[in-house]
Amino acid sequence: MAKEKIRDLATFYELPLKQRKAIMLMFPGNLTQEKIIADLQVASSTFYNWKTHEQFRKAQQEYNHYMLIDLTPEAIVTMCKLLNAKSEMVRFNAAKDILDRSMTVSTLEDAQQRKANADAAMAEAKLADMQDNKDDQMDALTDMMSKLAKNVPRGDKNDD
Repeated sequence: MAKEKIRDLATFYELPLKQRKAIMLMFPGNLTQEKIIADLQVASSTFYNWKTHEQFRKAQQEYNHYMLIDLTPEAIVTMCKLLNAKSEMVRFNAAKDILDRSMTVSTLEDAQQRKANADAAMAEAKLADMQDNKDDQMDALTDMMSKLAKNVPRGDKNDD
């Protein structure tokens, strides 16, 4: 479990401790940036600089994703309960959300499968092209050798 966590949060764990703490404080969304800056005891310009760096943003994404995975089962149960709500609009939105998410998962899996198939087809095409080029080069070399052989005098005894 710990190895999985480290793998899932690889970029997050590469950051200095204060930057990791900033990401953790930002996750719930209930603190102002001023409060986070005060808790971290850093300059506001430092905090804003962190937020613009690609590695910080990637680490924040990793952390958010990791934390949300734990909430997924509870969210699914809540959505299922909302299918029985009194309000027709609530039931409709719950059903629509569940359907949209289930379609997204299958669409993503289909897209990944299509990409894998396309990558395999491209690799096969490159291999075939390399083989064709090799055959073309061999044919050209054979033609050249034949032409050279025709131009060599037959009685030439001067083979150095």
